[in-house]
Amino acid sequence: MIHIYIMYLPIAKENGGRRTGQKHRTEQKHRMEHEAGTKLLAVGLRERYGLELNTSVEAGLSSGQHGKPYLRDYPGIHFNISHCEGLVACAFSDTETGVDVERIREVKEKVIPKVFDRAEQELLFSYKAEKEKYEEIFYRFWTLKESYVKQSGQGMTVKLTDFAFQPESDPGWTEVPCTDEKVRAMQCKLKEKWILSVCMEKLQADERMKEKEIVIKEITTKEKEWMEHE
Repeated sequence: MIHIYIMYLPIAKENGGRRTGQKHRTEQKHRMEHEAGTKLLAVGLRERYGLELNTSVEAGLSSGQHGKPYLRDYPGIHFNISHCEGLVACAFSDTETGVDVERIREVKEKVIPKVFDRAEQELLFSYKAEKEKYEEIFYRFWTLKESYVKQSGQGMTVKLTDFAFQPESDPGWTEVPCTDEKVRAMQCKLKEKWILSVCMEKLQADERMKEKEIVIKEITTKEKEWMEHE
């Protein structure tokens, strides 16, 4: 079973190309996303495990060799956090897990050969004439790759073209085959703007993920206000 908490955040307005104050806005955005991710982690720990940490959640965190965070006093609780423009997610699972979210936008053409294997590139380029679909498929692949790396805990020591996925263009939760049979992955499209992918370690070789095994909860504006006043 996997539980995913999400929170939608305000999307900054365009600045007309002006650089004035850009650094400050970027730092403010990253700080807001980081704080939201920490709050989602706190909510999940409370709801899923009954944990009310006496100190701040961040004080109880450590990082693995390649930067993956974990709870020092509760190493058996597997979680992962991701954030992008307008969305933050925190996933909890029974095994090592990784989650990634991205807002669908312009394709990063230069990274394609470094991230996509040959079959993945062929599928992506088959949509080149359809701009919106091309961008969506790119970020379906991108978030799957990122969630795989985050699940592994190996960071960028993993060569992204050594494993591959076969995503489908489906707005609902869809299991995505991976060439690495030790993991399972699913993804969905949220509000036509974001792609969320989650990857986790299999408990059994033939294990498959079912939609009913995923619980996703959106933290609403009212709940945000409640958390901010705790």
